[in-house]
Amino acid sequence: MRFIQGQDRTQTHLFPISLDQSIAKDNEVRLIDLFVDSIDLNDFGFK
Repeated sequence: MRFIQGQDRTQTHLFPISLDQSIAKDNEVRLIDLFVDSIDLNDFGFK
């Protein structure tokens, strides 16, 4: 099964700021990101 690979958040493309820099430090999306990163995918059968 193929998985979607995301973009590097620190890489700049057309504009001089990265995606990570454009999101406010207190934005709730950062909490969701921390939660998803804390999940151990091995527990769900992913290799």
